[in-house]
Amino acid sequence: MATTPAFVQDLSTHLQGEVRADRLTRGLYATDASVYQIMPEVVVCPADEADVLRALALARTYQQQVLPRGGGTSLAGQTVAQAMVLDFSPHMNQILELNVEEKWVRVQPGMVRDELNAFLAPYGLHFAPDPATSSRANIGGMIGNNSSGTKSILYGKTVDHVLGLKVALDDGTLLETQALSPAEWQEKCQQRDREGEIYRTLTGILETQREEIQQRFPKVMRRVGGYNLDEFRAGESWNLSKLLVGSEGTLAVTLEAKLKLEPLPAYKSVCVVHYAELMEAIRSVSEMLPFQPAAIEILDHTVVNLSRQNLTTQRHCAFLEGEPAAILIVEFYDQDQEAVMDRPRAMIEHLRGKHIGYAYPLFPEGPAYEDVWTIRKKGLGLMLGLKGEAKPLPFIEDAGIPMESLPAYIGEVLAVCAAHETPAAMYAHASVGVIHVRPILDLRQEIHIQRFKAIAEATFELVKKYGGSWSGEHGDGLVRSPFNEAFFGAALYQAFRQIKSCFDPGHRLNPGKIVDAPPMVENLRYGSDYQDQLPDTHFSFSGEGGFDAAVHMCSGVGECRKILTGTMCPSFMVTRDEEQSTRGRANALRLAMSGQLGEMGLDSPRLQESLNLCLSCKACKSECPSNVDMARLKSETRQWYYQTHGISARDRMVAASHHMARRLSGPFAPLVNAFLGWSPVRWGLEKTLRLDRQRRLPAYAATSFASWFRQHQPAPEGLPVVLFVDTYLNYHEPELGKSAVRLLGKLGYQVHLAEVGCCQRPRISNGFLKLAKKEGTQTLARLIPYLEKNWPIVAIEPSCTSALVDDLPDLLTGQKGAELLPQRVKMIDVFLWESYQQGHWQAPAGASSSAWMLHGHCHQKALFGTDAMKKLLEVVAGSPVTEVDSGCCGMAGAFGYEAEHAALSKKMAERRLFPAIREKEQGTGVIACGVSCRHQIEDGTGEKALHWVQVMEQLVSP
Repeated sequence: MATTPAFVQDLSTHLQGEVRADRLTRGLYATDASVYQIMPEVVVCPADEADVLRALALARTYQQQVLPRGGGTSLAGQTVAQAMVLDFSPHMNQILELNVEEKWVRVQPGMVRDELNAFLAPYGLHFAPDPATSSRANIGGMIGNNSSGTKSILYGKTVDHVLGLKVALDDGTLLETQALSPAEWQEKCQQRDREGEIYRTLTGILETQREEIQQRFPKVMRRVGGYNLDEFRAGESWNLSKLLVGSEGTLAVTLEAKLKLEPLPAYKSVCVVHYAELMEAIRSVSEMLPFQPAAIEILDHTVVNLSRQNLTTQRHCAFLEGEPAAILIVEFYDQDQEAVMDRPRAMIEHLRGKHIGYAYPLFPEGPAYEDVWTIRKKGLGLMLGLKGEAKPLPFIEDAGIPMESLPAYIGEVLAVCAAHETPAAMYAHASVGVIHVRPILDLRQEIHIQRFKAIAEATFELVKKYGGSWSGEHGDGLVRSPFNEAFFGAALYQAFRQIKSCFDPGHRLNPGKIVDAPPMVENLRYGSDYQDQLPDTHFSFSGEGGFDAAVHMCSGVGECRKILTGTMCPSFMVTRDEEQSTRGRANALRLAMSGQLGEMGLDSPRLQESLNLCLSCKACKSECPSNVDMARLKSETRQWYYQTHGISARDRMVAASHHMARRLSGPFAPLVNAFLGWSPVRWGLEKTLRLDRQRRLPAYAATSFASWFRQHQPAPEGLPVVLFVDTYLNYHEPELGKSAVRLLGKLGYQVHLAEVGCCQRPRISNGFLKLAKKEGTQTLARLIPYLEKNWPIVAIEPSCTSALVDDLPDLLTGQKGAELLPQRVKMIDVFLWESYQQGHWQAPAGASSSAWMLHGHCHQKALFGTDAMKKLLEVVAGSPVTEVDSGCCGMAGAFGYEAEHAALSKKMAERRLFPAIREKEQGTGVIACGVSCRHQIEDGTGEKALHWVQVMEQLVSP
């Protein structure tokens, strides 16, 4: 039934956590990483167990359905329902107890798998199941899904690692489950309460359905379909946890989990076997198993090619040789350092002797090893983010097939796809018979919806033919539950329904999963009637195929919800709010542009609320497997917002920052700086423009850099290079420009200045696209003479460089010279590293005893990388350089100055950047190329960071 205002009001009154029922928030929880969408009734983020019990009680009173949810990365549609969503990830994410001696840990359901393992690593332990989404997969979700991952050949599935659970039934009854002896089990059956009823019901089913269980459950290790009745074997101790694991939230709500831990392997290695033909790779798996690998993962040419194109993964592809039709990633574990390399070497010789494969690079644990696994883990997202309207869809991908039948099965599945004129991509767990085949379809076309259903039905028959499991690791959800009666038979299916009714008499917990499911073609996120309605855009979005295509690139896989590493998404890392993830914002845009938010369109204030905490850091452009550029999407929608609602005084000031700098620098700059630094003025700016009074605005220079250059212009000798004069370089900190000129001169370059106007970064990032296009056209026109001479143009500010090579070309598509900007404009470090490799200059003799800590600017990391800076420092000075995985500094241009965002800005820096600086060894210098980064570091730590060119200029001998 539909929710009522009274229900929402009661939740808000009685719960400590967040309760949200607005249409946009509900829309963000209407999808996961599957093809489905169902609008929930209300979203609750419980603060603690008491909140969960109160929410369940109110849901029962108002007869509302309930959906427990964590990271929302389900590929089968388990985590969407017309229900009250309980999102455990923001608050119920703690480690409650650790027993190192007995190797177990007790956690709350919102605990993220990789965060748990980071905590466990110093103890030499880990929670072994490792799905590709482990950086954001919640333990509660892994339990509900019975997740496994790449190492299941060694470690099995989640069900093999759950020792006990604390769960709540629909009426708030608490159960604590653990392994019980036959006598203890019988004691439970004698109880005259709900717990006793559950134990008696399950016991009766196990006794009467023993033969059906033996015959109907597939005899493969990777099986997670239905309810796990085959885990209760006669003569063994039984644990009710094993029934709850894999039940997809349909039986109970997990509150705590006691997990078995495994020792970390002492040594690891990985071999990447390359194949010229796909089926050869699949047939060769059985040749590898005798060498006892920990994992064998397959990636086909589609994933390999996407990896080479993606901005993040292309940096990890050096191990790939030639143009393989497929690769097998074969991992080995051992307690002995020599043995972990000897076994793969023996395997390689065996394969070579049989002429299997054509290349076999082998790596011990280290950077190259990590590169290989980065490509594998991002493979899923890369596939889902395939450009174009048709996407590789998850619906037949989860079959687990006996190894001896795997080549024949895959051959027939590909034939089915070909018969329906549907290409397919594939990846995953060749070692255990689970190869994820993804037919490439567009579910906005009726004929593709028909193919979706027909391919599923034909593949289902093949799975039964070969004695496989229909659900190997991704679960039943909405996509496979409709097949459960045909797969398990009428008797077992009725047993499943009996179990569901016993645990959940009202069928209110995650309805429509495992039993009583709707047809697989209902509740599709897209359908033949789906349409987008868009105003004219200012960006061309040429690389994506339009604004709408750029939004649809988000697959829902949730890489933006990771916390421990990388930069994406800075605001989510602090808030843990789905609305502040890249996925959340993309979903908001999709719902708005398709009219699913009613009058709340792309220019609405509510939509701007969901985008306001986007720092335009561009990390999603590289770290998101689909390369969703939320910064550009935000800019476009903000321009539409301005056109409807007008522009604030503060926004106008940001838009005019270049012209203000030009006017306020000069002889009167010291007076201007003193005035702006005066406490009453800062207080006034906070009151009128909402600029945080704790922040000091950047100082203006008394003499611009361009003026200095004209007075000190170097002699006209050496190779020509053009230095782009950005606003900050020119009017705020001209010393940076002087260092750049001196550095380039020392290395034999003749420097020419491109004082051509602003790169338009402040306007682009803040949505002033009409103005950016107008003045950006002038900037481009002034650059044409240098572009026509084919002179290299270098810049020293990463955000300016990204504007010139990434945003302006798309904004100015079709204008003369726009297509040349990405080819000719480079970061100064990238240019110098390339010219050094080409022999244009020799490394001067010199040495430095200083150590350096490098914080990379977000745009720099996303688009250009930081390797050139590090390599050149090592070449020139032999100085040790440590790059901190510091994420975003949180300043992001004007963002950190805005009063309403200042505190959040500092929290972002306090996560990793500030602690790293405070804990660095004495004498270690800090390098930060971004002007915003340097201001944030000085404000937060007192450390004065240097730009890379300043350090290099000091190190390079005259």
